Amino acid sequence: MIDHRYIAAALLVLPIACVQAETLDECLALAVRSASASTTVGELRTLCASKVEAATATEATIEPGMVIEENAAVAAANTDGAIEKRRALERYSHDNPFVLTPHRPNYLLPLVYQKDPNSEVFDDVDIDLQNVEVQFQFSVKLLLGEKIFGDNGYLTAAFTNRSFWQAYNRGISAPFRENNYEPEIYLSFDNDWEIFGFRNVGNQLIVNHQSNGRTGTLSRSWNRIMASTIWEKENLVFSLKPWYRLPENDKDGPDDFTGDDNPDIERYLGNFEFLATWSRNQNVYSVMLRNNLRDMNDNKGAIEAAWSYPVGDKLKLYVKYFNGYGESLIDYNQSMESFGVGFLLSDWL
Repeated sequence: MIDHRYIAAALLVLPIACVQAETLDECLALAVRSASASTTVGELRTLCASKVEAATATEATIEPGMVIEENAAVAAANTDGAIEKRRALERYSHDNPFVLTPHRPNYLLPLVYQKDPNSEVFDDVDIDLQNVEVQFQFSVKLLLGEKIFGDNGYLTAAFTNRSFWQAYNRGISAPFRENNYEPEIYLSFDNDWEIFGFRNVGNQLIVNHQSNGRTGTLSRSWNRIMASTIWEKENLVFSLKPWYRLPENDKDGPDDFTGDDNPDIERYLGNFEFLATWSRNQNVYSVMLRNNLRDMNDNKGAIEAAWSYPVGDKLKLYVKYFNGYGESLIDYNQSMESFGVGFLLSDWL
């Protein structure tokens, strides 16, 4: 009996042309060139037979005049609305086990200027932060289940890592001053309500954890239940995401590691986030707003504005400005202002 682990290994090395081969002999000729030494001829023959059979079955269902979409880019181009274009691309990546699906924007900012870096929080280790640093974000998601409720309902797990790196600060050994980790799981529902020309394309229920992975006085974390509603009109997309923070026990003292590390975090990071994104002529503009909705004496929030533009097949130029509270968890209760320039790998739209 053929070990399916070897079949999977063969799939890793077979070229795309093998899948497109019309006959068994063509597939085998292509497969032999790139198969690993441990893959047997019998395993390659079984694999190619299944590929050719599947291709033949697909061709049999094609009627005269039908146009076959060859890739995700064609599918996306034929859809209406920015969200539908992204969903078409995501469907392709979900079906491909060797492709990671982006969640939030993935970017690298080699030059970020911070107007007044918060060195006081590190007084215990006596370091002097520089104004210029590197920031990057890595964010991916995995579809866990689909059509959970009839023909709707999609369960997804996601993870976002955001890092703040004092890469040019050789005097203190160029440390990462902060890393923020944000795993979440959410249930999404497609929708098509329309109000004043805006279409409600989706709604989500989210369980979210965010922390900086530290302990002691530098520990920051919180857990939230979120609801998100997403609307679009042509190339304008906006979402509103209110949340409820899950309560934690108060600390008995500074050495109590089981209590709430930041009981006042909602006062600074607020209880909702609004995001608007607009694309035009390959330019993508986005604005994020947070606010605690308190009176003027205690009103706090944040704004983040960004712009991106393609500079190649894979990269976009990315410019980002932030002002307010919560750019990083370590500085959640400090108002910060920063401006960064770099590259974007995946955008909102």
